[in-house]
Amino acid sequence: MATWCRKCIYLKPKLEKMAADYYPRVGFFCIDVNTVPYKLVNHAGVTLWKDGKKQAEVIGGHKAYLVVNEVREMIENEGPL
Repeated sequence: MATWCRKCIYLKPKLEKMAADYYPRVGFFCIDVNTVPYKLVNHAGVTLWKDGKKQAEVIGGHKAYLVVNEVREMIENEGPL
């Protein structure tokens, strides 16, 4: 998330609600991309990790409902986490 990004600001509460819906099965973390080294964040997105390995990723930049739908599909398609 970037604190200056209008799409991020709009999307954050929607992802927070989704985090509550999937708790405790899935943990959601919000990182301000402006406060961490660039090497750690090469682009904004939502990434699903399981057993220390990247499983799937959703890149923002389009309408919030599409991001939310893609994240939901990513979680549901992963099966038991």
